Amino acid sequence: MQCTYSILMMKNFYIANNRLLTHVLFWIAYLLTYTGMHAEGEDGMRVYFIGELERLPSAMLVAYVNLYLLYPGFFATKKYWQYVVSAVLLLFASSLLNRVFIEYFTEPLFQKGTTTPYEQVFIWYYIFKGMLWFLSPVLLFTLALRIFQRSYAQEQQHQALSREKLHAELNYLKAQVHPHFFFNTLNNLYALTLQASPSAPKVVLKLSELMSYMLYDAQQATVPLTKEIEHISNYLELEKIRYSKRLDVSLNVSGETAQCRIAPLLLIPLVENAFKHGVSNHTDNVWVTIDVKVKSDWLTVIVENSYEEQPVPNKEYRNGIGLQNVEKRLSLLYSNQHELIKKKEPGRYSVYMKIKII
Repeated sequence: MQCTYSILMMKNFYIANNRLLTHVLFWIAYLLTYTGMHAEGEDGMRVYFIGELERLPSAMLVAYVNLYLLYPGFFATKKYWQYVVSAVLLLFASSLLNRVFIEYFTEPLFQKGTTTPYEQVFIWYYIFKGMLWFLSPVLLFTLALRIFQRSYAQEQQHQALSREKLHAELNYLKAQVHPHFFFNTLNNLYALTLQASPSAPKVVLKLSELMSYMLYDAQQATVPLTKEIEHISNYLELEKIRYSKRLDVSLNVSGETAQCRIAPLLLIPLVENAFKHGVSNHTDNVWVTIDVKVKSDWLTVIVENSYEEQPVPNKEYRNGIGLQNVEKRLSLLYSNQHELIKKKEPGRYSVYMKIKII
């Protein structure tokens, strides 16, 4: 899988996604660069261009053997000494073949059978000069290119895995929202249908809207803030039916909310927490207030509810599972751009959340 991913990443380096075109343009750039480095005047330009054409086969041999044999066979597998020895042998063989090609076919400097020992030294000089001056840069460039490609592919793979992990974790956290609420609502709906209550159709409608939001809208990375507020409003309508007249609840919204977007299902756990661990533990009149405010690219949400200390603290409440869920999502989605404060006072429990608007 990793090999396949690396190959796909390498395609990003091709010009217009065309491998052949990329290689042709590279060798044209190579010829022009080396010609321009050495040529002087129009005649010099022509002479050096022909010279570079003569050396081109040996340069291509070094490039492609290094790219497709030496690098994957030795360097990528951390066999560095084997790579160095093989690279030196490749440079020597390529330069030697180039010298032989020039001597026998294109521009012989030393005539066969008349070469003196002094001139033979110059033959080796040209071979080593070709290795160091003309072919070594090609080897080093292709090596650096492969290292960069590999590093880039690994970084892209790491980012892809991080995104997949983040997506899976966020989906898991979102999946924890609402299950107990839906269970309670279905029980209430069952009781209403037994009583043939006129509120039953309203409960079905609101429950349908809640589920529609969770199944469709909440699958997006962000949703309009107005949608999230509407979701909270539907939730409150069902809770009003459940608690009847003993519940006093208010939802206050201020600021320019129309153009704001937030992560879905981020606010509802704050409201759920108020009902599950505050309101549901009371037998007398209870209250919940929710204030949503947008100002200067910041969203502030304050949820307060009536609260009484229980003789035997609820373990789930003490652990704050719903709010822990929110904290994890905030750290994943709004790193260094959020604030969450929980405060418990006599008769009151409040949660303050502030996030940077996307």
